Amino acid sequence: MNIIDLFSGGGGLTEGFRQQGYNIMCHVEMDKNACDTLKTREAYYYLKEKKQLAIYASYLSGEISKVDFYRCIPAKYISKVLNYQISQNEFPNIINDINNLVGNKQVDGIIGGPPCQAYSTIGRARNNQIKGTDERVYLYKYYSLFLEEYTPNFFIFENVKGLLSYKDIFDEELLPKIIEEFESKGYDVYYKLLNSAEYGVPQKRERLFIFGIKKNLDINARAFFEKLLDYREAYISINDLFFDLPEVNAGETKNDYSKNTPVPFVKKNLRCSNKYLTLNTSRPNNRRDKMIYELVVKAKNSGKRLKYNELPNFLKTHKNEEYFLDRFKCLNENECSHTVVAHISKDGHYYIHPSLRQNRSITVREAARIQTFPDNYYFESNRTSAFKQIGNAVPVYLANKIAKTIRNMFYF
Repeated sequence: MNIIDLFSGGGGLTEGFRQQGYNIMCHVEMDKNACDTLKTREAYYYLKEKKQLAIYASYLSGEISKVDFYRCIPAKYISKVLNYQISQNEFPNIINDINNLVGNKQVDGIIGGPPCQAYSTIGRARNNQIKGTDERVYLYKYYSLFLEEYTPNFFIFENVKGLLSYKDIFDEELLPKIIEEFESKGYDVYYKLLNSAEYGVPQKRERLFIFGIKKNLDINARAFFEKLLDYREAYISINDLFFDLPEVNAGETKNDYSKNTPVPFVKKNLRCSNKYLTLNTSRPNNRRDKMIYELVVKAKNSGKRLKYNELPNFLKTHKNEEYFLDRFKCLNENECSHTVVAHISKDGHYYIHPSLRQNRSITVREAARIQTFPDNYYFESNRTSAFKQIGNAVPVYLANKIAKTIRNMFYF
């Protein structure tokens, strides 16, 4: 089935659909680095099909530049990635570019979710002051225009849990208006809050998914979520997820696997071969951070969560001991991860590695594994951008199951 991918980000949702055999006709994304990530992934799949992955390996190892790497790929694959901010001014240009890519082919599905910051409960008081002028609040209207333009058989719209309670400038709940908007385009629509951990993703991550299917098809939207329940499974622990990765100190990069045998989940879904461990880079941390991390890990091991006001005075940098006391958090090696969010691009204090020997925050690759990106998935073009893309993504393993459920609804 042919898919248009909107608000693509780093491509977690797209990757899950591609793994299930969908044809990604184009991506629309405003962030330049994320676009380069998508182009690199398009290049990977082209080279894989042509049995020329040695070129991909040469790029990852730094033997050839990005420019030379892209020159090895036919332009029609790279041009599938459209670098646009979806807006009123750009909408006609986006449609024109998509039409040039799609041609006369049927668009079977549209997937994606607009930026979530506007709906998030974090910073809501601040966002309430600008909701009248914040275009992100109403990006769903452009999503609706894409539905009207291409009339796909289905769509998947993903966003944060906060959308359930978000109120617009009229102090009215926005979600019912979004549902009504999509229904007006001829779709049966249903929504549900999904926790990735219930579907085998090693991360507790709740996100809202809206599924729509054409009303003239003999399938209802609620059935999608009912069928998706068949793919629930237990998650693996952080210890198992990281078991075959090397030990890394703060500020180090180690792109060689350890001698430990990967657990079956990792071997099947994440570690595609022994060749492609990249971005296993940890942030450098100062002496103070390391001392705090050590205290946080020790507290975690004793079953306690260490708060900021409980730190020794010489480790504190400000006098605010009433708010935001949970600034430091360690992963539980015997459980799955807490939610990875885009703030990880700013610092790693909320994602401290559980190993006292390593005493650091998690690497880019470890964060990507928590989001179930394969190890051969490369994020452009720097550590900060990679963390941001990972934190904003839909977990690939969940996306795969969503794609599989939809495919089975159409092709029994």
